[in-house]
Amino acid sequence: MRHAYLIIAHHEFKVLEQLIFALDDCRNDIFIHFDRKVKEIPALSTQQASLVILENRVDVRWGSLSQIRAEYALFESAYQTNNTYARYHLISGTHLPLKSQDEIHAFFEAYQQKEILRYIYTNAYEVNMKLARYHFFVRHYQHPVNVLRKLAVLGWRILLKLQYICGIQRASPKVSIKANNWVSLTEEAVVAIIQQKDEVLARFRYTFCADEFFVPFVLENQPKKFKMINDERLLFNEFEQANVRLLKRDDFKKLMESDFLFARKFGEREMEVVYNIVDRIRKGKGD
Repeated sequence: MRHAYLIIAHHEFKVLEQLIFALDDCRNDIFIHFDRKVKEIPALSTQQASLVILENRVDVRWGSLSQIRAEYALFESAYQTNNTYARYHLISGTHLPLKSQDEIHAFFEAYQQKEILRYIYTNAYEVNMKLARYHFFVRHYQHPVNVLRKLAVLGWRILLKLQYICGIQRASPKVSIKANNWVSLTEEAVVAIIQQKDEVLARFRYTFCADEFFVPFVLENQPKKFKMINDERLLFNEFEQANVRLLKRDDFKKLMESDFLFARKFGEREMEVVYNIVDRIRKGKGD
């Protein structure tokens, strides 16, 4: 019953180091994709878990197809190992587990042959806007240079508005579920996702924030084969406007008393809560 942890990382490497320490268990293998923009990959090591740093790195840009490509790199790297995994957990480098590995493995043993996602509210308008329209300039939507970022957002908005005015639509992928891209999947689901890679990359090209739709797209269209479970215990994260709130020392008690398996996001500005959580779960105490 080995688990594969697939980590997408690009910063906050002190948090990542503690995350690896928390996951370092003989029942786990850890795979990390560092954004290609990262110039110096941090030195990381494990004592019990196998640790793989992907050499094939994607230049990840928020909202674009590159996010899906990075996830594919992780799915494929893990699946191509000699190990068979009961679970593939896709997480970020700013996640932390809130339970011990004994508790996490026991939790997922009760969910064999089920795909665990955290659904997010959506509606027909959002699906149509993000998936049935052509989105350009997304690659520079969050460009660090202020002028280029503003020009990209302006160009994106103008071309999107013109599509509504002119009635231009594309064939939208058939999907009704939006879910957090941080998922926990069986090997059967990962195989199906890999097998449909070419179709996924073609269908979701020029879409917007499709990383929240492509896994449900694959699984939803095979309802007899895959059972998706919406379980909010998979992840705790709170939003402040459009951004995930940074968790702090004052959140520690609430997090450790909760039923959540993972939480994000954590940052180097608030390392006290990171050290406290990792110390607690490494001692095997979930409460």
